[in-house]
Amino acid sequence: MISIRQSTATTANKALKEVKAKPGETNTAWLKRAGARPGLLLLGGASAAHFRIRVAQSHARADQQPSCWSLAGIFTDQKTMLSVPLELSGDASETAKNNGVQECDITDYDDPERFPNVALINFTKESNKILGYAWKVAEQRSIIDLPTLMLPWLAYIWISGKASNPLADGLGLPSAAFVETAYGIGGIELTPGLASATSCPEAIWQAAKWWHDFYKTSAKTAQDAAPQVPNGSYVIRQPAAAAVWSPSTRKTEASVKTAKRARPAQRGRK
Repeated sequence: MISIRQSTATTANKALKEVKAKPGETNTAWLKRAGARPGLLLLGGASAAHFRIRVAQSHARADQQPSCWSLAGIFTDQKTMLSVPLELSGDASETAKNNGVQECDITDYDDPERFPNVALINFTKESNKILGYAWKVAEQRSIIDLPTLMLPWLAYIWISGKASNPLADGLGLPSAAFVETAYGIGGIELTPGLASATSCPEAIWQAAKWWHDFYKTSAKTAQDAAPQVPNGSYVIRQPAAAAVWSPSTRKTEASVKTAKRARPAQRGRK
């Protein structure tokens, strides 16, 4: 179990607004309609890997339910975000060179069926400073070794060997550890509810939702990136974690079924 502290707040943060999605609306369209600006982005995926990450974070919830979130990043504009996704892309050597940090195309997360949950949260008005710190983390592996965190998480989502839940072993999710480190350099604590450095998207979400009094106090003594009471927008299309087949998998299965149906007819031809 993860050691967590409960907030003393009796009501949720009213500055965090739910913006319901329109039927068939993509995530980029939702972000634009929600007035998205640079800040902290949380995504909740529905692939088998993201499902396992969401379930792993049950340790970070008082009710022991799976999280709505599986990836954290720093939203830079309407097109990109900086993050440490476990989906490897490009040259593998870049993972070591860039400390696991990738400049991700937002359109890769556009499908609401694959990524049904989205939250964009502003912990500071000086997002440009946080972005600068994020690039420092990407350039200096000595600040935090993200590739080393990636290894146990990859083993966990791949169900490889005897891999256990990394959070239970005190190992944060790389994407959350990345954003927490970047914000931490700027003097902003993203997970005041955690008694350890076990970073995860759920802990960040709980901070934004329930620790608003903490941030109100922090704003009065800020020295660097000017923390504020978190505000922003979110949409949760899939509150209960579930895995769905990817479009490519569905196409493959459909092709196999079509081929199987076609074979008897082909054998009967002369």
